[in-house]
Amino acid sequence: MRLTIANYKEATKNIDSKKLPEAAREAHKEFDSFADFYDEDKDIKEMLDNHFRIVEPYLKDEPKKAPDKKKSPAAKKTAKKPTPKAKAKNTSSRKKTAAKKVKRKPNEVALMPLEIKIIKRYLAMHEKKVSERQVSLLYKVIQKAATEKTIRKSSKYAEEVKLIGNDLANTYKEMGESCTFEVPDTLHSKLKTIVDSYGVSPAIALIKRFINLYGNITIEKAKRLLTSIKNAKKSGKVSSGDNGFERVTQVQKHLEDYLESDKLLVTNIQLNGLKGLAGLGK
Repeated sequence: MRLTIANYKEATKNIDSKKLPEAAREAHKEFDSFADFYDEDKDIKEMLDNHFRIVEPYLKDEPKKAPDKKKSPAAKKTAKKPTPKAKAKNTSSRKKTAAKKVKRKPNEVALMPLEIKIIKRYLAMHEKKVSERQVSLLYKVIQKAATEKTIRKSSKYAEEVKLIGNDLANTYKEMGESCTFEVPDTLHSKLKTIVDSYGVSPAIALIKRFINLYGNITIEKAKRLLTSIKNAKKSGKVSSGDNGFERVTQVQKHLEDYLESDKLLVTNIQLNGLKGLAGLGK
């Protein structure tokens, strides 16, 4: 199996990291720290691509599941007609479901802005034991973003990123090989509010799940994703006005066809189109 930034966590969840070479063990342990900046830093991208090649031979093959037996028409049970009380209950529950308002993030995006990625990674280190490498990596990303002007002084959260950079630099000077990282209380509250206002749009999240399944799909995984898509449409999390709605419908059709024929027929053009929309490249 070929590892990618998108499928790594799922594909390696059962891996025995103790069997990996020492350098690969470290990269595996700190994967999240690197993964956030895979597309922003060529050095990190090159390092992770090499890491993937090292880890691939250690992947365990999943046991193949027996194909689901399709029930014959004779085996299907006739559904009982609901009683008046049951009907009333069903109607009531439907009304309650319809009455629920779908909570959406104020800022729904296909791709998280670099500033938000930095803030999220910084907050993720709070009250955790971190290494010199983790602290220097995040500082390096900030410095590179400033040098290459991917984050400018006019950027929305430039001031917050500057504060993070200063704190990382001071921490690095004072720490040993590792330390328990502490984000100042006043800064933590402010940054948490910013991060909580951002989210990946539900349509894009569903498309990314499908891309992660591609090449490693099973009947159960396909059923779960199909259910998620139908529920998202029903609840209004994904609606016709959303960017990506048509692609989600396309994914739904691919999954339905797969469950019917046991073949996932997706052309390279279709797959690349989904990756482009999800910001995953080719």
